[in-house]
Amino acid sequence: MRKLLLASAAVFALSSAAHAANTSTVVQVGVVNLSAVDQQGHVNDTSSTTQIGVLNAAATFQGTTTPSLNNASTVVQVGAANAALTEQVATGNNTSGIFQFSGGNNAAAVLQIGGGLNLNTVVQH
Repeated sequence: MRKLLLASAAVFALSSAAHAANTSTVVQVGVVNLSAVDQQGHVNDTSSTTQIGVLNAAATFQGTTTPSLNNASTVVQVGAANAALTEQVATGNNTSGIFQFSGGNNAAAVLQIGGGLNLNTVVQH
């Protein structure tokens, strides 16, 4: 019985650690690239989206329905027209970076609500 309890505790500890964070990596290369990432209510949410194409659109939602502790998001877009939306809600910190490279057709929007730091960088070329 004792071994069963110890084994159960070990499995619980491993499964708890596995649910402590959300990590998403999206890489899209094509003519039209569309991406939506939704990460809710974990300790740390991290998202990275890279899009290379003619038309690129990316939306990232972190902690918007169930706040996370910390959120981090990066979007890189290279194309003729780029659009990116990032929304982050955290009890701790939010960090966001949007980097867009086109002939001038770039749109970016960021909403951050946090109990700690809200840091955002937008670069458009």
